[in-house]
Amino acid sequence: MHAASYAPDLDRWIADLGTAIAQATQPDPMLPETGYRTGTAMLAFTVEPDGHIADIRLVGSSGDEALDRRAIAKLRRADPLPAGPLGAARRTHIAAVGVAERIVAPAARPEKTAEPVYA
Repeated sequence: MHAASYAPDLDRWIADLGTAIAQATQPDPMLPETGYRTGTAMLAFTVEPDGHIADIRLVGSSGDEALDRRAIAKLRRADPLPAGPLGAARRTHIAAVGVAERIVAPAARPEKTAEPVYA
């Protein structure tokens, strides 16, 4: 039976995909004493047998469009993932992607000083 001949390789590929996806979707690092907007987006996507990511879809929003876009970009940067063994088929995955975006305070404006009045 042909399917049994690559089953261990297929199992290894699935494990390797899980590891690569987990590494790629780790929450963004944050510095103490710094303000961040944070969220978690749920993404569904397809992994082709050659490891390329296709059809990324947002299936659960973080509640912030900018953070959702950041989550999708984070997953795209992981492309390609490990390639599958001979005979592997497309796989659909769902990943929770934690993202953080630093809140940058607006630059302080210099205080206006009263103009001197000349009499």
